[in-house]
Amino acid sequence: MDKRASLIQALQTEMKRAALGTYPACIDSFAHLWDYEFGSFDQLPPEIARLIADRAAELGWMDDF
Repeated sequence: MDKRASLIQALQTEMKRAALGTYPACIDSFAHLWDYEFGSFDQLPPEIARLIADRAAELGWMDDF
């Protein structure tokens, strides 16, 4: 399994195990790690890209997406 697939699988597993209130921390951690490893979010699956976009909007980093 390549590194991208491994990180995506780890996020999906963590989201299943996490309490509802900890989802934002899971998404933040994943986004920071992904950015550090790959430098862009270009190759994310659409459902994960949407989670990150929603989180960025919550934080006020994006007005429209």
